[in-house]
Amino acid sequence: MIRVPRVPGRVRGAATLALLASMLALVLVGLAAEPASADTIELVSQSERADNPASLVFTARVRAAAGLKSARLVYKVKNPDADVGGGGEVPVSPGNEIDVSYSLTTNGSERYIPVGSSFSYHWEFEDSTGAKVSGPEKEFVFLDGRYQWRSRTEGTAPPVTVYWYGANESRAQIALDATTVSLRQTGDLLETRVTYPIKVVVYASESDGEAAQRPRGRSFDATVQTGGTRVAPDLVLVFVPDVDVVRHEVGHIVTHVAGDGPFAQLPSWIDEGTAVWAQGSPGSGYLGALALALMGDSTLNLRSMQSATNRPEEVNLFYGQAFSTVDHLIKTYGQARFAELYRTFRAGTSMDDALQKVYGFDQNGLYNEWRKSKNLPELTFATPAAGAGPVTEATRPPLGVPSGSSSGQATSVPPQSQPGTTGEGTAPEVRGGGLPASGIAVLAGTVLLALALGGGAFMLLRRKPAPTEG
Repeated sequence: MIRVPRVPGRVRGAATLALLASMLALVLVGLAAEPASADTIELVSQSERADNPASLVFTARVRAAAGLKSARLVYKVKNPDADVGGGGEVPVSPGNEIDVSYSLTTNGSERYIPVGSSFSYHWEFEDSTGAKVSGPEKEFVFLDGRYQWRSRTEGTAPPVTVYWYGANESRAQIALDATTVSLRQTGDLLETRVTYPIKVVVYASESDGEAAQRPRGRSFDATVQTGGTRVAPDLVLVFVPDVDVVRHEVGHIVTHVAGDGPFAQLPSWIDEGTAVWAQGSPGSGYLGALALALMGDSTLNLRSMQSATNRPEEVNLFYGQAFSTVDHLIKTYGQARFAELYRTFRAGTSMDDALQKVYGFDQNGLYNEWRKSKNLPELTFATPAAGAGPVTEATRPPLGVPSGSSSGQATSVPPQSQPGTTGEGTAPEVRGGGLPASGIAVLAGTVLLALALGGGAFMLLRRKPAPTEG
């Protein structure tokens, strides 16, 4: 047995206090030695800027007591079919408070993200001790920063928002009304409904919105006027605020929902033909070009109309004949079977098989039936050789998507040298960087956005008058 002397109570209490003080000191030392927590990284402000349709700039001001080790922007382009996005690392500079900037090219050789697209994004930071923090998610609509935009939303099924600038409110209202009519009438024709919100961006003129368009070539752009274009499943750009233009492009929104599947898009002849039908009147330019072709028996083979023409001299004929073919199917066989054709194609079959199932003929048969209705002789089509695969149906090229290669710029500067920073909650402020080239994930994202942004978006085109000399 070990005996220990008793310690008087007063001495014992003093020893206890000393022990507690020592333990507290050790805890404080330990806390001081721990890495800085995420609370030491503070996102002071974030903003976006779009000086023009070609780029976006994302900026943020950050405080980090231990200094930043890395900063990264992560963004998504919101899309009813599938959100697709990317991001990139941003160089950081020394200091406890710095500004970082990420530039994203939106209209270039590598990608096309149209004006009117909805974005969401957030920043991710890591300091020199390894502490990490993610900023809050922020959403905004990418608008052309050269103009002061206004907006109005009407309707609920679906809601439609129109954007305009300047003394253009009356044209914006025309676009809003025409959108509502086209959604209803084209939806009735195809027995389908668009369930997601629609955006219509109205420019005052084609020249005002030229930088927002994706170039198709000098000769084409010089001779063909672009009245409008559907650039995403939920987004239309309007350059000529005409009722027919708006109804046509909104018609493409409905045809996309009714007919475009996950792996195949509608041939242009039925997509454009239905969109011209949605106008209410095809217009004299289209019908005149078709009349001349019928007189000379120089109409287009239906199989050559799988994708929109790139020949300016064929534009009016292409649209006129596409409309006439669609009109023939509707008037001869009725609206219900035409809607069934859309559903059958969307289910995953080819257009030839869909036509065969619904009407009993393929595209060659339809072309001959249409020719007969126009008092043109039937044609004999070559039979594919034994063992030959099915005829390939071309699809429209995608409008362009964020590619896997990096482009744009990312910068980091001390706050006192950062120009034009307006802080959190400002209107779109942005300029662009690129998506990192990272294997399968980037490839998958590219394919998804090609499907999401690209399909069914060729423009309503009208031939420009020939330039005069003088």
